[in-house]
Amino acid sequence: MDIAWIGPRAARLGLMAWLGVLLPALAFGSALAQGRSAERFGNAGPYEVSTIEKPLCCDSKGNGVEIYLPRTKRADEIFPVVTWGNGTWAKPEKYAFLLRHLASWGMIVVATRDSSTGTGEALLDALALLERSELAPLADRRRIAAIGHSQGASGAFNAAVAPSSGIGTTILIDLPGRSLCNREHCAAIPTGLREKQSILFLSGEKDPLSSPEMIDGYFSEVPAGRLRAKAAVVGADHNDIQGQPDCQSFAIGCRTGIGAFLPYVTAWLRWQLAGDKAAAAVFSGKGALILRDPLLTGAMIDR
Repeated sequence: MDIAWIGPRAARLGLMAWLGVLLPALAFGSALAQGRSAERFGNAGPYEVSTIEKPLCCDSKGNGVEIYLPRTKRADEIFPVVTWGNGTWAKPEKYAFLLRHLASWGMIVVATRDSSTGTGEALLDALALLERSELAPLADRRRIAAIGHSQGASGAFNAAVAPSSGIGTTILIDLPGRSLCNREHCAAIPTGLREKQSILFLSGEKDPLSSPEMIDGYFSEVPAGRLRAKAAVVGADHNDIQGQPDCQSFAIGCRTGIGAFLPYVTAWLRWQLAGDKAAAAVFSGKGALILRDPLLTGAMIDR
């Protein structure tokens, strides 16, 4: 067999050429892995989901509360709790795809049937009803989030900042702009956010009620030292969060469906409530996926 001597200089050139191919490939693979880590939170989680036969009865205004429940995999398992706020005139079934999805990722979701949730009282009542129910042993009261849509977003915030709420994080989806929001509901947003509480604002790029510019105003007022993040879904309108997962027939204010919202709602909650490292990576570092996702615009995260 013939052996060719290429010499040290040629060897160096060959190594540099090889690295020139390998390193970009590794970088691409890393970016792809990060993308998949976010994408996974848009897929159904590892838990089967059940609902209760009849809503818990009743909150202070006589409304029932729906429960979306992950099925336990071991006898001593307990779950974080998410309390949900509906938008004006909406009921939990409008958000059923989202609420079941969150439960599939190991969260008990309590969803009031109240469609006027801006004060936050209905979301706190839902938590209290859960605590008094036979499902209470499954709930981890140390890990609670409040999230909501439109008027329900203001309700989620007001529930979070209520005295002794125990709520550590909140997600405000399509919160109406300051000039459109009920003054009573929005007076404390976001300046009332307490130390160690965190907040995520999500909206649609094409939402006339909750435009990216309107959300920028709220975001800029979050008190220093609080973890805050924001993003708008490209092309989305006010009611895309109601997708099942796509927009339903004749759905007003729905353009793209829920798809691009899901990974970020889910990953934020998994990070903040469960310390999920893969979920944290979606929001952490200069290369955080939320900052690079082409389906989002105006994304930012800081303290």
